Amino acid sequence: MLQEKVSRRSFLRLSSVAVASTVLAACAPAAAPAPTEKEQPPEKEAAPVTIRLIAWGNPTEVKAREATLGMFEESHPNIKVKFLHTPQNYLDKVQTMLAGGDYPDIIFLGNGDVPSFVDRGQLQELDPLIERDQLDLSDVFEMNLKLYNVDGKQYGFPVDAPSQQLFYNVTMFEEIGVEPPSSDWEDPSWNWNRFLEAARQLTNEEENRYGWQVKGGFRAWWIWVTANGGTFFNEDGTACLLNEPPAIEAFQFLADLIHVHKVAPPMDVAAEMGSAELFQSGITAMETWWPAIGRMRTNIKDFEWDVAPHPAGAAGKSCSGGGTGHTMCKFTKYPDASWEFMKFVISEPCVKKWTEIMGIVPPLKSVAYSPVFMVPDQPPKHIEVFLEGTAYLHPDPRHKKFPQARSIAESELEYLWTGERSAQEVADSMVKKINKLLQEQ
Repeated sequence: MLQEKVSRRSFLRLSSVAVASTVLAACAPAAAPAPTEKEQPPEKEAAPVTIRLIAWGNPTEVKAREATLGMFEESHPNIKVKFLHTPQNYLDKVQTMLAGGDYPDIIFLGNGDVPSFVDRGQLQELDPLIERDQLDLSDVFEMNLKLYNVDGKQYGFPVDAPSQQLFYNVTMFEEIGVEPPSSDWEDPSWNWNRFLEAARQLTNEEENRYGWQVKGGFRAWWIWVTANGGTFFNEDGTACLLNEPPAIEAFQFLADLIHVHKVAPPMDVAAEMGSAELFQSGITAMETWWPAIGRMRTNIKDFEWDVAPHPAGAAGKSCSGGGTGHTMCKFTKYPDASWEFMKFVISEPCVKKWTEIMGIVPPLKSVAYSPVFMVPDQPPKHIEVFLEGTAYLHPDPRHKKFPQARSIAESELEYLWTGERSAQEVADSMVKKINKLLQEQ
């Protein structure tokens, strides 16, 4: 976890020190120790094999995937990787494959989905392999590595270390004369009240310009709930707490941005305008985004943009995320080849290439502190917000039934976003359904 802030002014000094001192044993698959008579490593697949990787991905992600798979196959000539690109209904399709005995070898998962797969016995524990090959993971951000650890056992490696932050249109702020958001995580003045005032000043419906866009996905609203002191489950995971005041206040605040303050377009209007492109098109002044840095650099040419933390709520500032990672199917027919791939995806060459193409926050400290991520003279100006945000991260709740609970919450919240029900009504309904889910065996 990053303990101190990194500014562009001190970047060259930090990067030279951090890169030189970071342990680089994870840069390439570690060689296995010489086998003893008592402990022989599993027999390697002698003949060429093809393993299957299932993952989703937008066009930029597919480009990064193809590039890194090419690197792997070049360095492992006896292993081919078939990419099962699954952009829609991903988890349903993965579970259908597993239930039918059609086992992919490598499964790409969001960190919050890992516990449910572990509970079903579908993922391979990696600790014996890590120990056998003496794989050094000290270069991986500890917080992000832990997201793939369940009950003290490691089941995956992160492909990124992202957090969702506030992207804003610097040009629009300057032209309208609005003070920009503070990039300082410790600045309490950037709070919900100041955010709302800025959004009001930036909104002009006649000019098709809005201060904000409310997004219905879990991580977009989880930031506001946690910033206000809310939580999803109680400590022992037996009850949902999203109908308590901190969560309800956050939900209502977001809904009021649409229906009361009118600083955000209605959900249906946003969808008609192409909700995923509103910020890039200069329609919204601020939005929650995952670290789509490469995408923004490519697509935004008409204005200057930057990033900042979301405003502080009653409990301070927060960010959501934690990212995605690779896991190894317990039923793979090619465990040795699959493990070679797992070691490759957490190596420095792979992480560098993925970061170059995607512009994501890398999971390796050596890459995060390098020009590969902190690209000189490229936006965002305050890219260190992503690294400093690690200390404020509220990852997806660690519960085996979280994926189903999240789906219920997102579905119920649609009534709030459309203005059909209040936050209290929606929260009570979702909690009732989620608690029923938690009681099921």
